[in-house]
Amino acid sequence: MTACMMPTNDNSQWSGITRRTALKSGVAGGVAALAGCSSGGNGNEGAADDREPVEERVDRRFTKALHRGTYDMDNASWNPFDPANSMNNFDPPGLIFDPPIIYHESHDELQGVIANDWEEEDGSILVELSDEWTWHNGDPVTAHDLTTRRDIEFAISDITSPDSNANTYIQDYEAVDDYAIRYHLHDDFTMKSVLANALPAMVSVKEDTGNPSFGEWRDDLVDVDPESDEASQVVSDFQEWSPELDEVVGNGPFQIKDVTDSVFVGEIYEDHPNADNLYFTEFAIEQHDDQVLAFMEESVDAIALNLPASPDVMDQLPPHHEINRDYNHAWSVLFNFGNYDFPDSPTENPSNQPITADRRVRHAIAYAIDKERLWSSVPQVYDLYELPSTFLNETAVDEGIVDVEGYDEYALDRDKAASLMEEAGYQRDDGQWYDEDDEEAQLVLYAQSDTSVQVDALDAVQSEMEDFGFDVSLEAVDQATYGEARLNGDHDIIFDNHPVFSIRGLTWVDFVWAWFSQLNHADYENTNWEIPAEIGNSDASSTMELNVWNQIEQLHLTGDNEYIQNLTWWYNQVLPMYNCVIAADYGAINATDWHVDASEALIDNRTAEFYLTKVSDAELIPYEE
Repeated sequence: MTACMMPTNDNSQWSGITRRTALKSGVAGGVAALAGCSSGGNGNEGAADDREPVEERVDRRFTKALHRGTYDMDNASWNPFDPANSMNNFDPPGLIFDPPIIYHESHDELQGVIANDWEEEDGSILVELSDEWTWHNGDPVTAHDLTTRRDIEFAISDITSPDSNANTYIQDYEAVDDYAIRYHLHDDFTMKSVLANALPAMVSVKEDTGNPSFGEWRDDLVDVDPESDEASQVVSDFQEWSPELDEVVGNGPFQIKDVTDSVFVGEIYEDHPNADNLYFTEFAIEQHDDQVLAFMEESVDAIALNLPASPDVMDQLPPHHEINRDYNHAWSVLFNFGNYDFPDSPTENPSNQPITADRRVRHAIAYAIDKERLWSSVPQVYDLYELPSTFLNETAVDEGIVDVEGYDEYALDRDKAASLMEEAGYQRDDGQWYDEDDEEAQLVLYAQSDTSVQVDALDAVQSEMEDFGFDVSLEAVDQATYGEARLNGDHDIIFDNHPVFSIRGLTWVDFVWAWFSQLNHADYENTNWEIPAEIGNSDASSTMELNVWNQIEQLHLTGDNEYIQNLTWWYNQVLPMYNCVIAADYGAINATDWHVDASEALIDNRTAEFYLTKVSDAELIPYEE
C-alpha cells in the first residue's frame, strides 16, 4: 500500500509528490495513484492545543493585513462617488460601515444585516431596516440615509448621462417611513436580483457628514440645471471632495480609534447590535509589503487573499482557517472571434482575421490541447480546472444550480480535433494544416512577458499546436503592448483569466460580458448563437438560438435557473474560452489564536473577515491564553 503524503495545513498543496510532479517526471500512473490523497478539514485541527475560546470579552486586538490598495490610510477618500472607486478597494470602510444585506455569491443566498425584511409588491420592493442600528455618534440609521445616497446617484446621472437610466433596476424610490424604503423598478425584476445587485455594499452616506456635508452636496446636485456648464462643475467638485477623516462616522461593529499612514485601528462600538457577540476589543488593519510573509511570521492574525502561495511558503504558514474561499479565477485559452465592427469594439484598423473565428477550429484546438500537460507547465499555485468550461466554480456546481452532466469536457482527442479541422475546410499534408488556398494554418499567441502563467501556458500551447500541425507564433510582450494588442485583436489566442466565483460572474453584464466582448471581439449583445437544443447532448439533431443579453435579462426578471443552465450550455458549446487552470485566491485566520465558526456561505464570501464580526450567527473569538 502506498502512503499518501498529506499537507501540513488545509491548503491543497502537497508536501510530497503531486499529480503535477508526476506528470512532469513521467511517473507511471502518478495521477491515478494520488487520486485518493486529497485533504479535508478546516485547517485548524489541534491548532489551539485544546484551549477553549474565551467566554467573555478580553482586551485583545485582531489584526489583518491591508490587501485592497496601497493607500495612506490617514489620507484616503471617504466619498463613495469618487470616480476611482477608492472606497471599494480600501479595507477600513468594510470595518466601520455595515451593509443592508450580504449576498453570498457562490451559494446564491441573501442574509440581512441592517435590513431585516423585504417584500415584493406591484413592481416595487419594500426593504425594511432594523431600528437597532445607530451611527457612531448615536444617531439612528434610517431609510433617509439610503435615499440621500440615491438622490446623489440619480442627480449625477441626470447631469452626466441624461439619456440613460441612473440605475439598471431602480426607476424611483421613496422613504415610506424612518425604517422602510420602497424601490420602484423599471421592470418586473426578481427580488433577489434587485437586492443582490442594486443595494449599496455599505451604508456609508450620512446626510450631515462632512463640510460641506453630503446633504449640502445633494442639494447642489439636485437644484442645479442639469444641462448647464455649472452642473458638470458641481459633479466634478463633488467627486474630488472627501469628508475629512475626523468627520467620518460609521455604523459598524468598530469605530475609528486611531489612524496613521500604515495602521487603521477600530475599537468596539458598544451600541452595535452584535457587540455582545464580540469577545475582543480592537480590530486593526496594517500595511505590509508582503502580506503572506506577515502572516507566516505571525505579525498579523489574518490576510484576506493571496493564498495559496508556493508550496514551500505554504508549509511554513501557521495552522489556519481558510476564509474568502470562493473568489477563484480560471485561466483560459481565450479565443478571438474577429468581430471588429460592433458599436463597443475597441479596435482601430484591425488587420488580423483570426482562424479561431470558426467554432470548429476552436473546438479542434481544445481537443488537441493536453490540458494536464499545460497545467504541469505553469507555476505550482495553480490547480487543474476539472469542470467542463462553464464560467462557474465547483461550489456553484455543487450547490445544484447547474447540472453539467453531458457537457463537453474537450478531453485530449487528436483524431476528433483533426476531423473538426477537416470539417472547417483544412487539409493536413506532411503534418501541417493548410487552408483552401494552400496557405499554412497559422495561430498568433500573445502573452504578457512579466506574467509567468501566461508565458508558461502559451509555451505549452505553442508546442502542442505545432505538434498538431499549426504554424504558431508566440509574442511575449510588455504590459502596455499586450494591453493594446489584445484590445486591437492582434491575436488568435491569449491566455487570460476571469472570475469563476458565482452566478453573478456569469450574469454581470456591465462588467464581465462588456469586458470580454473586447477581448474575444464578439458582439454578445446583438448576436444570436445557434447551439444544440438538447442541453447535455452536443450531438442533438435540432438546434436553438440564444442571445446572451436576453438570457441574462430573463434570469433577472424570472429568477429561473433555466437561464443559468442555458448560458452555461451556450458557453460550453460556443467556447469563447477553454478553461484550463484555476487560481484560488483565499485568505486565512490564524487558528492557533482564533476560533472561527460560521456558515459555509459566509466563510466562502470574499470579505468574510468583516462579516464574521457583523452578524450574530458567526464567531471570531480569541482562545484563552
